[in-house]
Amino acid sequence: METSGNQYRKMTQMPVEKLIPRLAAPTMLSMMTSAIYNASDTWFVSQLGDSATAATGVCLPLIAMIQAVGFWIGMGAGSNISRFLGRKHNFKASIVATSAVLLTIFISICLGLFGFFGNELILKHLGSTPTILPYAREYSRIIFLGTPFACTGFVFNNLLRSQGRAVFAMAGVMSGAIINIILDPVFIFVFDMGIAGAALSTVICQVISFLVMLTALCKESSMLKISTKFVSKNPGIYFLIMSTGMPSLFRQGCSALATILLNRAGAQYGDAAVAAMSIVGRVSFLITSLVGGFGQGYQPVVGFAFGAGDFSRVKKAYQFSLSVCLTILFLGGLYCIFQAETIMRFFRADSPRVIEIGTETFLFYGISLPFNCVIILTNMLLQVTGQKVLASITSIMRQGVVFIPLILILPEFIGMKGVEICQPLSDAVSAAVAASVAVYFFKRLSCKNFQPKNLRH
Repeated sequence: METSGNQYRKMTQMPVEKLIPRLAAPTMLSMMTSAIYNASDTWFVSQLGDSATAATGVCLPLIAMIQAVGFWIGMGAGSNISRFLGRKHNFKASIVATSAVLLTIFISICLGLFGFFGNELILKHLGSTPTILPYAREYSRIIFLGTPFACTGFVFNNLLRSQGRAVFAMAGVMSGAIINIILDPVFIFVFDMGIAGAALSTVICQVISFLVMLTALCKESSMLKISTKFVSKNPGIYFLIMSTGMPSLFRQGCSALATILLNRAGAQYGDAAVAAMSIVGRVSFLITSLVGGFGQGYQPVVGFAFGAGDFSRVKKAYQFSLSVCLTILFLGGLYCIFQAETIMRFFRADSPRVIEIGTETFLFYGISLPFNCVIILTNMLLQVTGQKVLASITSIMRQGVVFIPLILILPEFIGMKGVEICQPLSDAVSAAVAASVAVYFFKRLSCKNFQPKNLRH
């Protein structure tokens, strides 16, 4: 069994070229499995028609809200935990972990109740047309019932990864996702539950993932201890968690708002347009999830190195990860460009309009995919090193500051094509900003008198 001392040495001394892929492999696999289950979910629902497919797209902002809470608290806790563990402050790390779980349970219950009872009014403001609304209402009500398990599961995932235990995080995500893929067709078609079956399958998946990761956190070998005796009564701990995780909240919040505006813009061109954009979004996420998974493997390495004051290791980890992820997304972009029509026919073979819109959109998305790795890795770098202001700036660029004006303006002048190119244009501009911020950060890091505030206490 690996001791906490051995784990510390591995996280701070093993060459990043060996350590990051080792940590990234389980997270990439779990992210891919999760993305595949999302794509399969979309495929099964797409067999129910364009309106049902569009309903999953309309509900994406609601799912993003749930994820926002999990990432907000999870990333906020995980970033601080990595730095504390890097300085061998395991007791402080356990206080942050336990307090984060308690905070998540409270917020997620409130969010679930709000979403369940305010369901229909919310959906009408998310771009639901009269034909989409019945499907979206049926789907989202069940999803909100699983909010506490979903949010806390995201936090557990971050707590495991922050101490370099990516395999256990992978087991939690994959176990739930695989069961979801199995249950989807059973509930939707065998039990004839329709879109409600897809939602119920998702909630069961979240509960299973929650239980698996909770079991892993309770193991003796864990560097973190989750216990009531570690619950903090100091408001400063909760502020530390929430403020550090704020870039994730901004990013997910902007993602939800961007999806709402995208759905509303697409709804002007019919259910087929909303369905097509939903399919493109799910497939693009499937590809970028590889980078997200790799980044989640590199992030705790950066956190440990930064906490230990080894800034050259921080830079080396970033450069290595960037080169790998650029290659992944370049190849993924080529696949989207040359296989666009095949992908769309797989989902909606009997809907020519969905195929037409989706095929054209994939061309633009394929070209812009490589930009995402600069955005994702830079944001993770800044967040795990506690650069809250810079991390917040890069978080709100892609689907906030840049995307929102584009989605409000371009469709007015060039119609549906404006909807299709908004995200790719936003990716290009945001990547340029993220690259500039990364250069600035590493220049500061190389200064001899550089001493981060978050390492002084």
